[in-house]
Amino acid sequence: MTRYDDETLMRRVDGELSPEAGAAIDAATAADPALAARLVALRQLRTLAREAVPLAPDPRDQALARLIAASGPATASANLLIERLRAAFSPRHATLWAGLAAACFVAGLSIGWLGGGEADRGFTVDRSGAIADAGLIRVLDTRLTADGADAEGRAVGLTFRDADNRWCRTFQSGEANVAGLACREADQWTLQALAPFSAPAGDLRTASADIPAPVLAAVDAAIAGDTLDAAAETQARDAGWD
Repeated sequence: MTRYDDETLMRRVDGELSPEAGAAIDAATAADPALAARLVALRQLRTLAREAVPLAPDPRDQALARLIAASGPATASANLLIERLRAAFSPRHATLWAGLAAACFVAGLSIGWLGGGEADRGFTVDRSGAIADAGLIRVLDTRLTADGADAEGRAVGLTFRDADNRWCRTFQSGEANVAGLACREADQWTLQALAPFSAPAGDLRTASADIPAPVLAAVDAAIAGDTLDAAAETQARDAGWD
């Protein structure tokens, strides 16, 4: 049976595949409930992103394209910027950007993007995507799922390794009204997905109980193996996530 990655499935959602390739995926989903569920989740995320950030053609785009075309060969720095933008908005990152769109535009969430220096109070990430909220970093570094939320409503949920062998953890930040997925890379927790979250008053459940759909989709796309049980989670924490 052919295995389809998320990029190929997203191209099916966007209608970018040939009729033959699209028909092959449709036939495969009819026989594979798990594949069908992945395709449905990606369609829902694409719809969410489009509703959150409606796109309309801007007549200025054509003029800008002409200016770019007339400007001559791109410099090395321009090429690097283009490659970074292409990578950031590629289909494999659709889960992250759909979650961010939902959080920022649907719920009116304000996220801090830091260029340097110490993190301000509340949920913040730096320009590289690394989480810069000192309180949340402490929770991701040290807190166990069984510990529940801290005084500011920060908690962790699922813990697992992704296909790149990075440690990843879902989290919620009650004070900032967000939930997300972060993976550890170069001793930092890098944001992978983010969505609005609001825990009901008096709710004593852990962060794994109410994970928003965009974050669950990100987990499904990233996870390699099983989530950790309490003993394995404690062992990974005590080993410093090495």
